[in-house]
Amino acid sequence: MLNELGPWLDRGKAKDLLNRLENEKPNQALPAEYELSISWAVSKIATLEIDRPAGSRTPDIYSPDLLPSGPVIADVAAVDDLTLSGADTMRRACNIINAEANRLLERSSEHLYYSFREKSGYERSRGGKSAFYRRRMVRRDFELNETLRTAMKRWLANGRPVTPLSWNAPDISVIIEWREYVHWLANFFCTMPSLAYDVKDNPLYAALRLKSKQLRAAPDGARRVVFLGDAGCSLLRDLKPFSSSSQTFSGGQIILKFLDDYPTIDFVMVFSAKRERSRAGGQTSRIWNTQIFARPSVVTDADLGRLQLLSQTMMPPHLGGYQAYSWHTQGMCDADAVGKYVPTSMGIGREKMTLKISARAVQELMAGRLSSEQFRNWSFGEENPVRRQIEAGRTISSVRFEPQGNDEEDDYLIFEFRDDPSARALQLPTELKGDKSI
Repeated sequence: MLNELGPWLDRGKAKDLLNRLENEKPNQALPAEYELSISWAVSKIATLEIDRPAGSRTPDIYSPDLLPSGPVIADVAAVDDLTLSGADTMRRACNIINAEANRLLERSSEHLYYSFREKSGYERSRGGKSAFYRRRMVRRDFELNETLRTAMKRWLANGRPVTPLSWNAPDISVIIEWREYVHWLANFFCTMPSLAYDVKDNPLYAALRLKSKQLRAAPDGARRVVFLGDAGCSLLRDLKPFSSSSQTFSGGQIILKFLDDYPTIDFVMVFSAKRERSRAGGQTSRIWNTQIFARPSVVTDADLGRLQLLSQTMMPPHLGGYQAYSWHTQGMCDADAVGKYVPTSMGIGREKMTLKISARAVQELMAGRLSSEQFRNWSFGEENPVRRQIEAGRTISSVRFEPQGNDEEDDYLIFEFRDDPSARALQLPTELKGDKSI
């Protein structure tokens, strides 16, 4: 897509887009992926102009003929749960405490699991009304003080602690446990879910408001549009125009409130990856699930047809929003990351054994990027079928390549093993004089 979009990109924009696509931070890479995908799809079905000046701003997309009702000027955003879930604040606190734990007891942070407390109640809002609040009990400006440092020193004094460390302070309230194994991306928890308790004070509304500034000076007659991508956001999974609770707000409510507050924006179109099971064979694939929020009579039936064509033209998503965010966080999308391999499979016949194995794993083994132990663990574990074949006197008789298609990240190498007398000790003939047939 990036290569095919080249004729619409000047060198500065191309470098900017490339740098964001390759950025190690998910909140940089995923919005760039949505911008690339949607811009590429527009170029396939309509006239496209990228970064057309609108006042002092340069919105992502301008098209005079994408919609039958008139020109479109649009900006692309992607929203995740990082702020709404409090993950960034909790992870920061964990990292600060982990650093001190490692200083006190080497590699102890690999075993520490954090359960953050929460509090809720009612308080007066700016308008003087009583409003419900719910907060995780950790502040963004948390710093380790001497009191907590002393408590940790006592807790880790004898090595592995038996009981958890419970800590309550104005800036943090948490229970720290020692566990046998803790993944560094999943070493904390809070009972407070990723919900919006204010219709405007939330990351979804903030992202939309920011994009409205990009479109403020759009040319007269152009439809102002925000294309909104799900980068792992619970609010974009709940787009109903109402909430099941009187104390929280759905993503649909928030978008409709934004459109009320910013009448210059004509509509918001949400893109989210959806898993779909085929009727034949039961296989699953992902498609783009879209939903449009607009003012009455703003989007015509003909416009809806074109917007549907836009989503159908986009490359199908390979991952859901949460998976994509997790992959980026773990560095799995880096160019030099270990590959995502197809699973190994075997077939045993009367005269031969067939082994289907990841072509990428074999190449990375040969290139020295995978150790033999890593290769064995990824491919077939402790029970090495290749070793069993050579021990049984069967050697490779043929190798062929089986591509899995352009949308897949790996392909198969298929090895066939057949009996080879030179690879084993000699055996008696299968038929001997005087032997009775069975």
